[in-house]
Parts: sequence; C-alpha cells; structure tokens
Amino acid sequence: MHIAILLVDGVADSGMGLLRDVFSAADLLAARIDEHIDPFRVTLHATGNRVTTGYGLTAATDPVTTLSAARPDHLLIPSLGLIDTDELLQAVSSSDVLEDVRALHADGVAVAAACSGTFLLAESGLLAGRVATTSWWLGPTFRARYPDVLLDESRALVVSETVTTAGAALAHIDLALSLVRRVNPWLADAVSDYLAVGDRPQQGDLMRPNLLPTSDPVLVAFDRAVRDRLTGSIDIRLLASDLGVSQRTLQRLTSSVLGTTPVHYVQQIRLERALDLLRTTDLSVRSVAHAVGYRDATTLGTLIRRRRGTTPAQVHRRRSR
Repeated sequence: MHIAILLVDGVADSGMGLLRDVFSAADLLAARIDEHIDPFRVTLHATGNRVTTGYGLTAATDPVTTLSAARPDHLLIPSLGLIDTDELLQAVSSSDVLEDVRALHADGVAVAAACSGTFLLAESGLLAGRVATTSWWLGPTFRARYPDVLLDESRALVVSETVTTAGAALAHIDLALSLVRRVNPWLADAVSDYLAVGDRPQQGDLMRPNLLPTSDPVLVAFDRAVRDRLTGSIDIRLLASDLGVSQRTLQRLTSSVLGTTPVHYVQQIRLERALDLLRTTDLSVRSVAHAVGYRDATTLGTLIRRRRGTTPAQVHRRRSR
C-alpha cells in the first residue's frame, strides 16, 4: 500500500509523526503476523521540495504533482498546527493544494484527513453531502463554514466510501490503524498493542463545553444560565423560556451549532465541573454529586463510568498520587 502524506507549511508535528509511527510499527511487526504482507510505502509531499512544520522544523518533500504519475493508494492530510480558528480558515481558503486534492480523488485515490486537516478536505468540496468528523472543539466553526457536510464530531473516525475523516490529535492513530486494518486486522491489533494505544472513550464524551467557540448570544446565555443553576435541577423548557426562546429553538441551535442536544450539553457541564472538583478538592463523591445537581453519588458515578471509562474513586486516587 502506497501512502502519500500531504503536508502544508505549519503542519502539526504530532499529526505527521503519529501517522508515520503507526506505519513504521506495522512494517516492524508485519513479518511476525504474516510473512506475505508487503511493506507500507510512505512518502511525503507538498507543493515544493520542503515544508516548515508548526514547531519550525523542516521536512523534505516531493512535489505533489509527481503523484499524478505514481498514483498512491491513499492520500492523507494531517492536522495543521493552528489553534486560532480565524487563522485556520484563512489558511485553508488560500491553500494551493486544494486542486491537487480534488484531482487525485477524481483519479481514484482515496483521501483522508485528521483534526484540522479535515478543513482542507471540506474546502476542496470532497465532503459535501458526506458524513464526516473533525476535532470536537472545531465543530461550531466547521458547521458554520461547511453547512453541506453532515458533521458528527462525536465520532473519532468516519469512513464515507473513498473519503475518511478523523477527529482530534490522537485520532491520527485511529486513521492510520484503519488503513493497516484493511491490509490485515491482526496486524492492526498488534500495532495497537505495540504502541499501547488502548481503548479510548468516544470523542463526543470528551467534549468540554467551556472550550467550544460560539458567538451566538442565545447559546452564550444558555451556557451561563446552566452554570448558574448547576446545583439544582434544570428544566430545559423553563430555561429556554427565561432566555426568551422556545424549547424547539434552543434544541435547533444546540444541534446546528454545537452538534448536541440541550440535555446532553447540561450533562457535559455537570461532568466537567464534577471532574474538576474531584481533581482539585478533598470533597467526597457524594458532596461533589450534590454540587453539580445530582441527588446521589451513584448517578454521578454512572455518568463518569459511561463517558470517561473510569470511576470517581479512581479520579480521587490519581489526585492523591
């Protein structure tokens, strides 16, 4: 399998490195799984002969135009090393690789991207009408820019025919492993164990509402109202009324901008606050549960286990250590 990794100036060092680590591990372990597995051929490409990474390192590349003659099986786009969403949108809208990406896909090359690299795929038009994912904290910006994409940022990996998207930074591993799995599922399992990847919770369960960028005044007021009422029960209908909108309008806004429901958003805020208290105070689990609006510790414990795969006691113990 020929894997071509497309780099742009400012590429995230970690994203590029994680992709290469997975394929290098696959080559290292392949013979132990099946001696007939061919090596993964990984090449780096850009518009020129080199790019500068987000940390200022230089990577030697082959021009992306050479891929028209030596067509790869997959074209992968790692994350851009940008945090500011305005800078990210400016970078993708002015990118000079969009036409190359479109041309390669039209020529039968499967394309994939992870984290903010998914914006390049969306900007090229290849995600229109498809289900896709991206970094959960980029969800509101992505929806506003690309309303014709069926975004589901709760998923770490989405395969839509010949187009694959992956979520936040470590989802580069999921993306690379998905390609290894197409070659041999046992090899993918061996690579996962070798790199100690382990089982990770769904990306949507890791969402921290206070990090979601939104300028919508209703959603800003909704977030503030939830935090002000966190210690008690929250009636979504009454809360919406207090904000001067209908419950249906609030549901539409949270869905279209944040990709979630009002109830799930409230649960995430409760979870976020509970974990902060467990990590930073000596409060009992029962006291923490009351502080975030739950009547008993069992309800909080169930939420933490379901969303984070751990228990309140384990969070407390990690703090003690």
